[in-house]
Amino acid sequence: MAEQVSFHPEREFDEALGLLHDETLAPPDLGGREPAYPDFPTAEHQLRYARLTRLLEAYDLDALVLTQEETIRYLSGYVSVIWAVGRWLPGCMIATRDPRDAVLIPSAFDVGAAHGTSWVGTIDGHPDPMAIPDKVSGHLERLGLRAGRIGMETGAGAVVMLPWPAAQALVKAVDPVDATKLISTLRMVKTPAEVDRLRAAVTATTAGYRAAMEAARAGMTERELVGIAAATMFGSGITAGTKPVYLNCVAGRDRYGLVDTTASDRPLAEGDVVFLDGGGARDGYISDIIRLIAIGRISDEAERYAAIAGAALDAAIATIRPGVRVSEVFGAGQAVFDAEGVGGSGGGLSGHGIGLELWERPFVRDHTGDPVEDVALRPGMTLSIEPILMPSDDAGLVGVFVFENQIHVTADGAEVLSGDLETRLWRAPA
Repeated sequence: MAEQVSFHPEREFDEALGLLHDETLAPPDLGGREPAYPDFPTAEHQLRYARLTRLLEAYDLDALVLTQEETIRYLSGYVSVIWAVGRWLPGCMIATRDPRDAVLIPSAFDVGAAHGTSWVGTIDGHPDPMAIPDKVSGHLERLGLRAGRIGMETGAGAVVMLPWPAAQALVKAVDPVDATKLISTLRMVKTPAEVDRLRAAVTATTAGYRAAMEAARAGMTERELVGIAAATMFGSGITAGTKPVYLNCVAGRDRYGLVDTTASDRPLAEGDVVFLDGGGARDGYISDIIRLIAIGRISDEAERYAAIAGAALDAAIATIRPGVRVSEVFGAGQAVFDAEGVGGSGGGLSGHGIGLELWERPFVRDHTGDPVEDVALRPGMTLSIEPILMPSDDAGLVGVFVFENQIHVTADGAEVLSGDLETRLWRAPA
C-alpha cells in the first residue's frame, strides 16, 4: 500500500499529478461484472480506478461520496439522461479504495440504466433523495468505514447535487473532508481514450462552424447561423445526452455587450464582426472553440483587433509544452496585447481545462497570489485557449475579438484539435 503524502501547499496539484504514473499503477480487480453497454472498455476503468486509489492513499481518505454526474460517470461508467432531472432524481456513488467495494446509488427509476452501463457490483436504487443519507451510512457501516475519512465535492467548482435537506443530512452523517482538489487532479490528465472522444467532438464542431461560416451572409439572422452550425455538428458526430449543443452568437455593437447570450433574430449586417462561441459533446466529452465572421467590409479598426486576437492565440499556443505553467501561457497572449497597447485579457482569463465539463482545472490566467492553481502542463491535459480582447470606446464595446482553439498537450508540445478550421477572420458577403 502506498503512503499518505504531505503536499506543499503551493504545489499540491503538481505533486499530486506526479503520483499518477500509469505504467506503475497495477490494474485493479473491478469485481468481474461486465455491463451490456459499457461507456468504455474494462481496461479504461481499471486505469481510472488505479489513479483514484493512489490519490485516496496519498490524501489519507478511505472513500469518496460523490453526487455529481461527471465524476460518477468517470469512475463508474454509469450513463443516463436521467441526470438531466438530477435535482429531482439524483444519484450517488461511494468510491472506496478497493473497487470491489464500490456502491452506486441511482434513483429507483434508473436502476436498469445503472446495471446496463456501469461495472460497479453493488447497485442500490433509492426511492427518494431523502433516503440517500441513510443508504450511504448503511453501506459505510457494512464496509467498516463508518468512522473512516470520507471525501466529498464541497470546494470551489463543485456542488453536492442533492436537495438541501438531504445534503445537510448526508454531510452530518459522513462528516466529510473536501476532496475537490483530489477529483480535479484525477480528471485533469486525460487518458488516450478520453482524448479520442474529445478529438471527435472537436472535429464535429469544426465541421459545424465551417458550414455556418460558408453560409453566412447579410440578412441571415444569428439564430439561422447557429441552426446551421448545430445541425451540421449533430450530423458530424456530436451525440445527444445530458450535455447540450451550446452556441452563443452576437453580431453588431448593439449585441457585443451580451457576449455570452444565445442567438437572436437580429439580422447580420454589413460591418458586423460575428462572434460564434461554443460546441457540443461526443459521448459526454465537450468541445469549445470560437471563430469570427466579417460581414462584408468591416472597419480598419476591427480588422486590426481581429489580427491582434489571432496573434495572441498563436503566441499562447506556441508556449504550450510539458512543464510550462498555465500563467506562462496566459502571459504569452497578454504580451501581444501589451505590445499593441490594447489592454488586458477580458476577465483576466485566457483559457481553461476541458473534458466531461466545459470548465475544468487548470485555468489559464495570472495566478499571482494563488500559486497552487498555477499548474505545470503535462501530457494528456486538454485545454481551450482563448485570449480575450474586448476594446471599448465612448460608445461602448467595439467588439468581442477572440479566437479559441482546443488543445491536447503532447509529450513535446501541443496538438491543436481544432486545427482543421483556420484561425482567421472569415469573410462573408454583404
